[in-house]
Amino acid sequence: MGVQTENKANQLDGKTWLKYSISIWSDIKKSKDELQLKHPAMFPIALASRLIECFTDQDDLLIFDPFAGVGSTLIASKELGKESIGIEISKEFVDIANNRLSQVLPFRGIAKSIIYEADSRETLKYVEPSSVDMVITSPPYWDILLQKRTADYKEQRDYGEAEGDLGKIGDYKEFLGELGKIFEQVYITLRQKKYCCVVVMDIRKKSKFYPFHSDISLLMEKIGFILDDIIIWDRRREYNNVRPLGYPSVFRVNKVHEFIMIFQKL
Repeated sequence: MGVQTENKANQLDGKTWLKYSISIWSDIKKSKDELQLKHPAMFPIALASRLIECFTDQDDLLIFDPFAGVGSTLIASKELGKESIGIEISKEFVDIANNRLSQVLPFRGIAKSIIYEADSRETLKYVEPSSVDMVITSPPYWDILLQKRTADYKEQRDYGEAEGDLGKIGDYKEFLGELGKIFEQVYITLRQKKYCCVVVMDIRKKSKFYPFHSDISLLMEKIGFILDDIIIWDRRREYNNVRPLGYPSVFRVNKVHEFIMIFQKL
């Protein structure tokens, strides 16, 4: 008996489905062009493309990123023939995103992409309720980008000087509270049974460890999302100058992975 085609989750063939279903993704990295961009914590277009391929079908047309950065989600959407909306508070990053989008030809049809220079806490001013088929985003990693990098000594970079930047909030609980306000609105924009993928990394500030991915999960479940799954994005190939953290006084772990938190609105 052949495989039934009704109620297909996506357009993947069986071989690709199996490859993408492995819980650790170690074959995705930033392109040379992406490495040249100034955004401090972007994810590559290839990551957004794979998530779209996994969690949308051909009838899912609108992708949303409330922390659009330099436009990876929007570019991936356009290349795959999906429409997209992004919100980004930094004018510098909006300009970069628009420039990148202008160089992309859609894979099929005419895929509209728009990025608003705005605060994501005003999401509902820009995105209609129950209009979004998938969300892919990576929120600010608190104010960790203001700290000196001790793992690999790479240049310190932050999100810029935009007023209202969540990356400038000094208190962790306050930061999570503001994130919650944004994802409450994201929840409203998302259609039933659709997915919200959030890319995050846990945080250490000196001696204190913050399980950011766990805190995001608790926050999202309070809003109404369910945590459907977790994928590990293995980024070891990008960390080519790591050092023995804490040596020889206290053993510390070099974090070279991120969590792709797969939430669903039921």
